[in-house]
Amino acid sequence: MPLDLNDIPGVDEAPADARPTTALRRLDFSGSRRTLFKAIALGAVTVGASALNLFGARPAAAETGPYGLSGWDRNDCKDAYPNGYAEVGDTTGAYVNTYAACLSGYWRGSVYCEAGWHKYGTYQNGAVQSQHVPMSTSCGTSTMKNSWKWTTPDGKVWRCSDGHSTYWGPGHNGQTYLTICRALVQ
Repeated sequence: MPLDLNDIPGVDEAPADARPTTALRRLDFSGSRRTLFKAIALGAVTVGASALNLFGARPAAAETGPYGLSGWDRNDCKDAYPNGYAEVGDTTGAYVNTYAACLSGYWRGSVYCEAGWHKYGTYQNGAVQSQHVPMSTSCGTSTMKNSWKWTTPDGKVWRCSDGHSTYWGPGHNGQTYLTICRALVQ
């Protein structure tokens, strides 16, 4: 039988022979029943929210890289590119033969990553020395960010983190390139 709010009497409409309930009388509680039921409801909401947090719910917050640079919150890149973008395949690294995910950059790939973000520091590879510096760009908006996320058709989420890489040594004379670190997020 459904409950209709019009069937519930108001405080001033109580029958003359109505008696107060004896439920919860044994509890040593000086507040009203409403206070007790509010506490029970608040407790249930708290337990429910805690259970969600235990089973993988994550707060929606922007990522922050190891050097304090911010990344995009979403994994469809609509906040950076409202119409999306034509992703371009990697030029080097472990994901060259997978779905394209990142955009731009002279070179793109996992070799420009360290802990899932663009490398920072000076590295020696044989006779070639390289210096990598993560950077923030506005990506068509006024908000400066270092990275964005993209979901490929296979359901994987990638982080594309921007940086500059400068190379010295044989065949290199201090040229600086825009490089993109592509890292698997999930």
